[in-house]
Amino acid sequence: MIFRSRVSRLIHFLFFGFFLFFFNVSHAQNLEFVDLGVVEGEFKRYNRTLSWTNMSNDSIRVKLWSSDESLSFKPFERPIGSGEEIEIPISITLPTSAGDMEYELRLLDQNDLVLHGFQMSFKVLQSELDVFKAYRNIHFPFRAKEEVFNLKSGQREDTLSATFDVYNLGGSNIKANSLSAGDSIKVSFATTEVTHNAFTKMRIDFVTNDQSAIGFQKRQIKLYNEGKLITVLPVQYTLIPRTNVNAVGPRLSTNLINHDFKVVKVGQTKEVTVSLANRGEQALIIEKIESNCDCLVYNDVERIESGTSQSLRVQFNATDRIGLERKTLAIFSNDSVKPVLVLTFRAHVK
Repeated sequence: MIFRSRVSRLIHFLFFGFFLFFFNVSHAQNLEFVDLGVVEGEFKRYNRTLSWTNMSNDSIRVKLWSSDESLSFKPFERPIGSGEEIEIPISITLPTSAGDMEYELRLLDQNDLVLHGFQMSFKVLQSELDVFKAYRNIHFPFRAKEEVFNLKSGQREDTLSATFDVYNLGGSNIKANSLSAGDSIKVSFATTEVTHNAFTKMRIDFVTNDQSAIGFQKRQIKLYNEGKLITVLPVQYTLIPRTNVNAVGPRLSTNLINHDFKVVKVGQTKEVTVSLANRGEQALIIEKIESNCDCLVYNDVERIESGTSQSLRVQFNATDRIGLERKTLAIFSNDSVKPVLVLTFRAHVK
């Protein structure tokens, strides 16, 4: 195991750059720092696939070299054509002690000159049981930190994407290219094979369209392996209509953005009336009103004609609540400039 401080890494990098300059290698590339993240718990090996592309105009004969005995890879030595990308599967034997770890892998040409270097680092956490505390959510055959995989927010017609660390505990390797999830959903992995008893990175891509349901959404993604259901992944995201700053149409405005109910007794209900107005030239359609708490109750408002307003009565119910409260209402409409209007309500429940 090789431990290096940040200072020694910098010295190593400068030496690397001088080495390349001195030999005037026209196809040489930079030292690439790869953050492998956090490795937790009792797992004995870490598997990962690196990639490298020959950006020169020539075919180059490439081989791999590393001085780290804990870093293993399948040796190869063959020509790599111009523009060709290669995948390099690596495996690291994890240390028994916790700490910051670093490893180096070099790509050499036929003259043993450095073409590219990978400087990999990650943190190993202590205790065999920590991994099962951190990765406690089981979506068999995967174990993950996430109870729900959050794709965050975006607009209609966007592709929502997020990457998660998962651990395969299914008992066998899984061929990643044989997995499918649906027309609008893609689940992919960092490696071509999801190794049993090892970590990998799972990426979820959700392609939305102009008819996708807006607001906060939860759904179940069914993942199939050659037609056989292997897992159901819980996913959540928030979707808003796409904005168009040049559009002429409805415009939603309000007389209230933030409201403070001030002191409210436990179990008491307080109400405020919000005026929603349409300042645009076309009818405003409210597609959805969404609250982040069932303690806010409100009436339905669906359509506001041009130049008119309607009242939205909002009640805050302090039953089973205590302390400082901050809740929101999100109003989704066909206002193409500002399709989501968020109202905030505060209270001090005593």
